[in-house]
Amino acid sequence: MCELLGLCFSKPIRPSISFIGFRQRGEVNRHGWGVAFYPDNSAQVIKEPINAGASELSNFLKDYRHMYSKILLAHVRHATVGSHTRMNTHPFQRELCGRDYVFAHNGHLKDYRKALPLGVYRPVGETDSEHAFCHVMELIRKRGIVHWSHADYAWLEAQLRRINRFGVLNCLLSDGEHLFAYRGTDEKRTLFFLNRVPPYGRVRLLDGDFSIDLGQTKDSESFGFIVATRPLTDEAWIPFPPGHLLVFKDGKTVFSDAKMPRHVRDDPMG
Repeated sequence: MCELLGLCFSKPIRPSISFIGFRQRGEVNRHGWGVAFYPDNSAQVIKEPINAGASELSNFLKDYRHMYSKILLAHVRHATVGSHTRMNTHPFQRELCGRDYVFAHNGHLKDYRKALPLGVYRPVGETDSEHAFCHVMELIRKRGIVHWSHADYAWLEAQLRRINRFGVLNCLLSDGEHLFAYRGTDEKRTLFFLNRVPPYGRVRLLDGDFSIDLGQTKDSESFGFIVATRPLTDEAWIPFPPGHLLVFKDGKTVFSDAKMPRHVRDDPMG
């Protein structure tokens, strides 16, 4: 099963602890890995069709001191559709209205080609994931979204639920300003989120015997959310409700039509 990782924080951060834990999951998702982040208004996408744990490049990135971003997406791939090639490796990237959008998907779709028509955006590779991304980008283009509103968030949730009817759909999408995280209706495909706020303490990675004092590594004023297919640390992760979209911006939740804990809905620094 592929796995997803997304981060959205109030300030640019270096996501070393999350990336270290996440890349370990390439051991069972050996067909590719990728990461997308925003060093400025443009997206930097790095990906390879190999095991993340065996990659010299991913090993370099976990210690790379210049990978700072408010938003990050990452994916490790267990291929069910398409060859083990870079073009089929997530995240995928497209431009719209001067913004770089990136997308990663956990799941599979069936009988989707006629049901999810394409427009100006076309897949480079062979996957259902990239096809769905191009379909979503065409919908956003036709809607004319330049600056996202609450009505646009609700519209996107409805579109993702419609696509979800054709299979399994857990996905992450970003335009560099928002992190859109959707958990599909399949109960077996989990998605969790963590609201990480100061004061920071010591946390332990669940994949490996490793712990770290976040107070020594994080900006004491930064806060935000981490999304993952399964919890990465021993912190208080919360499961996504099936069939719902959560939208994060500047380290806060800006959209959810599901019942969420009060501390998640409100300003975490308030």
